[in-house]
Amino acid sequence: MFNSLTVHGDQAALVWGYRTTADLRAWRITRTKDGWILLATVTKSTTWEVRQAVRCNELLFTAPRARGRWCFPVLAVTEIGTYVSDILGPPQQ
Repeated sequence: MFNSLTVHGDQAALVWGYRTTADLRAWRITRTKDGWILLATVTKSTTWEVRQAVRCNELLFTAPRARGRWCFPVLAVTEIGTYVSDILGPPQQ
């Protein structure tokens, strides 16, 4: 399908079930031959919940789009101050 692709936006969130564990802004997802990579600015987060949700394989990246929402499972998280870098699985929606 696509060998490379980039999507971006202004608002997004990391969610664990019904709980928002991190509010994101200025996010960008890049598809490479190795997978999906998320880079974003964190405005608010609960670090313990983010790490716990990743351990349970239940953390999702969600962001609004024209006719619905982007939804990607989060496989790994690296937080660097107010920035976050995630490895994502393939999109679910």
